[in-house]
Amino acid sequence: MQNIINHSGYISVNRTYKCKNAKEANTELGFESVPMNMDRQYAYDFNNGELVIHAFERISEIDGENKVLGYSYENTPYLFCSQLPINMEEFSAYPQNNHHKIDYVVKGYRKGGTYKKALFQFDELQYFCTSRSIVKQDAYGNIVFSKEPGVIKSFTVNIKGIPCKFSFIVGAEGKLRYAHSNMEAVTTIIAEFPETSDLELLNTIYMIVDCAFSFICNRRNTTCNSMKLSGDYPSKSIKSGKVVDCICKCSSEIFYFNRYREDPEDIRIVSRTWEASGLLEHIDRLYQMIADDLNKDADEGGFISIASIHPSVKRRNLIDLQQSLQITGAFEFYVRQYLPNMAVEKDYHIIMKMLLNELASKQKGKLKELAKSLAKNVVREPALEDKVWKAYKGFDNWSPLKPCLSEEWFLKDEIKKLAHEVNQWRNELAHSKRSYEPKIDTIRAVRLLEHMNYAIVLRELGYGDSEIKELLGAILIR
Repeated sequence: MQNIINHSGYISVNRTYKCKNAKEANTELGFESVPMNMDRQYAYDFNNGELVIHAFERISEIDGENKVLGYSYENTPYLFCSQLPINMEEFSAYPQNNHHKIDYVVKGYRKGGTYKKALFQFDELQYFCTSRSIVKQDAYGNIVFSKEPGVIKSFTVNIKGIPCKFSFIVGAEGKLRYAHSNMEAVTTIIAEFPETSDLELLNTIYMIVDCAFSFICNRRNTTCNSMKLSGDYPSKSIKSGKVVDCICKCSSEIFYFNRYREDPEDIRIVSRTWEASGLLEHIDRLYQMIADDLNKDADEGGFISIASIHPSVKRRNLIDLQQSLQITGAFEFYVRQYLPNMAVEKDYHIIMKMLLNELASKQKGKLKELAKSLAKNVVREPALEDKVWKAYKGFDNWSPLKPCLSEEWFLKDEIKKLAHEVNQWRNELAHSKRSYEPKIDTIRAVRLLEHMNYAIVLRELGYGDSEIKELLGAILIR
């Protein structure tokens, strides 16, 4: 998809030079140096997220910058943005090609421009939202498209205190030709927000949509790789023979390049997204959960583990060591975040803590420190397998996850065995004991935890157990 912005162009920098004043050239005073501004152009090529600048000298104006403004030879402005600053190396006596990885590009960027609306259209979205709302049957039995787009879901998400309204809209787009004309239903997500030029806010809006559909599709390589923006920018126009200031409409598009993201799936895989359409009911809470997670402070903890979602369908079918650790780690995270405390303090724990604290009060040095440390760790968290069993069976005021899991996938009699299996496997990965060999049940045990992770999050979003069971059957695999 990003191939459409692969192009060649130039970077223009304004540089001040010292030149000789011609009027004083022949006087007894000699030459006088005066400043003169001059534009210098440097050619570049942009291809699949890599910016190659062809330079014959060190360009100090962009050295150390994270953003570079370039122009295609058709004069379309492009703002190239990178998390790492651009490093212009020292030059020899010959021209050099400078290679830089770009994280995102703003096509149609305007200096001083502000945006107030973002628009998303990507393949998974088209299958996620049904087109029934705009397709109707007339009195003669013909299928016709409604002229007006229909809003099927609208809600507001708070992003760092800024309200952003998201709307899922289904409309019709058509092409008129002499021989054949056609129309199709097109789903669009529109995000509306207060006028801003803050690229960080715009990137957060993109990440919310991208992460939400990674969760929905159970893979991170969706086709959500760009968003269109609309707003205004200051310009000049001629009115009554005079140059005056004016405000023009601005239309831009941001393309994102994640060098670690796997290529998108084919249409056969993408089309399965419709099976997860039940998630539309509480998608507002999913968006808010992701927004809170993206904007949280480090010490506040998290809300959802997008990193534990599979990179692609291929990786989903072949769970590897990395994914095993991510999924087991996500389960531990969700247990801490959403389930009641599993570490219960019993009477014997209280007595032991008293004895250790009393011992610590009578000692000095290392022995005192050791006694205090032991006292703090008398009450320990249950092992991973015990947490799995408690989450499945229920405890205190936590309703069991058992009704959420289909027995066609996981029999209730094998939950304890799979819990023990995943506990052993996680310990092997975490501590490299090299004493445990994975088998078929190891993969099934990791799958069990993945189902429980989704069940916990879906319950937090407001879905009932029967709805969760149906959604897990549509989204996940055995």
